[in-house]
This record gives sequence, C-alpha cells and structure tokens, in this order.
Amino acid sequence: MFDQPDKMRVSLSISLYDKTYSMNCEYDDGELWGDVLRDVVKILESSYGYSFDLEDLGIYYRGKDDGSE
Repeated sequence: MFDQPDKMRVSLSISLYDKTYSMNCEYDDGELWGDVLRDVVKILESSYGYSFDLEDLGIYYRGKDDGSE
C-alpha cells in the first residue's frame, strides 16, 4: 500500500458519535486538487449525515473575492 513515489497519498479519519469514517487514497501526482477535495468532502458528508454546498474549493488568497489573481 502506498509504495509508489510519484503518487500523492491522502489519509483521513473522523470519529463522530461512536462511529469512525476513514479514507486512504492514492492519486497521481498530477491529480487536480478539486478531485482530491471532493473525496475528502464525501467523508465529511457521510460522517455528519448531510451535504455541504462547497462549489468553489480552493486556497484562500487576499483579493480572491474581487476577481484578482
């Protein structure tokens, strides 16, 4: 498991209300962050039992809301 050097590995475990939700994923090193974050959000949604409205997942930077880069 997780033995390829050109892969990104993401592990997450959430314990809530006496239940544990886990993910252990391996992605190509060129995978888009949106794809990785979608998997993380799925685990969060399943642990809380409802969905989150997170259309724009990204890194915050000063001026993000004003259209600057």
